[in-house]
Amino acid sequence: MSSLCRRSGHMETLTKPAPPQETVRAGRPLVIAAVRAIPVALPLSKPVRMSGVTIGHAYNLVVRVETKGGDVGWGEAASAPTMTGETLSGMVAAVEGVLAPALVGEDARFLPTLISRMQHAIYANTGPRAAIEMALLDLAGRANCVSFADLLGGARRKSVSPMWLIGNATAADDLAEAQAKYREGFRFFKLKIGVKTPDDDIQATLMLDKALPSDSILCADANMGLTRESARRYLGGIAGSRMLYVEQPLPHADLEGLAMLAGATRIPICSDEGIHSIADIEANGRHGARGVSLKFIKLGGVTEMMRAAQLCDRLGMAVNVAGKIAESGIGSAANIQFSSAIREASWGVSLTHVYLDADIVRDRLEIVDGRMAVPAGAGLGLEVMEDRLRAVTMKNWSTV
Repeated sequence: MSSLCRRSGHMETLTKPAPPQETVRAGRPLVIAAVRAIPVALPLSKPVRMSGVTIGHAYNLVVRVETKGGDVGWGEAASAPTMTGETLSGMVAAVEGVLAPALVGEDARFLPTLISRMQHAIYANTGPRAAIEMALLDLAGRANCVSFADLLGGARRKSVSPMWLIGNATAADDLAEAQAKYREGFRFFKLKIGVKTPDDDIQATLMLDKALPSDSILCADANMGLTRESARRYLGGIAGSRMLYVEQPLPHADLEGLAMLAGATRIPICSDEGIHSIADIEANGRHGARGVSLKFIKLGGVTEMMRAAQLCDRLGMAVNVAGKIAESGIGSAANIQFSSAIREASWGVSLTHVYLDADIVRDRLEIVDGRMAVPAGAGLGLEVMEDRLRAVTMKNWSTV
């Protein structure tokens, strides 16, 4: 998409509003005519292995919000039964049966009111609410010729540092993949641990640490797959490495174990599956977590994600902004835009469209020299190809 957008029948240059929310409210009415839930199955180019599961397809909810004037906004949320408790069929039902009726006829310019309506209309269901809020911000940005990041207060950086997930059967395979992805432009790598034995995880980590060039960054993610004993063994075995952080080594409820690990290693611990609210961030921070992984689907939307990022800034905790395996360019663009607008994202950005066999947006977001640029243009800054979307739309999602 170019740096121009269409509004009121003519082309206008994209400009940064100040303050952003007043710009949205000052524009023409954006009366919601339809909120459509679209269940999709996105094939991965290669199955992703992590503790307890191997993923070959991503089953996601795409939301399309349209106004009476014909403006359109897009949002996305991944189903994540083991993380949020949400299945694809449940997410579709939440949108079609509860959330859409609560929003149709309302003015999309008044986002806080619409967020409140969704919160009162249904308990939890953070994924569907996040996808709709994403679509509403995309819609408002497109209608007012401003970017998604501008609606969050403005971009602080022009690009972000995405990471590549590695999780193979052997350490040699891990290294070969990391070296190949380094040549493609990646500089930030996250090793999936808890799938191999602890000794094999240690071997893979040390091999990557030694072989990858000095400008690369390495972290690890156990997805709750370790015990206290195996986590201590792993952390002890990699003590001399340049590991930036280890993510969610223990089950999310084991805060005592988190405190024990944090006190036993210099390597920072990141909490992910344990973060679903502001209170969770505070609790994990008190028990030694030095940073958190923030996902729209866990916190219920962009506004709550911004509150979480601001809290982390006040607490001195690092932030990783992450998509679930695997989102299309819609979700990744939102993560990039969001990451550009928050003060701190030093623990990288997990952009998961890179694992898809094909995307549903016109221009695939690409990495150059370890960075991915914030999409230029209004809203999310991308164009959804509805023919591609139809090709991956599921006919039967009742069991997913």
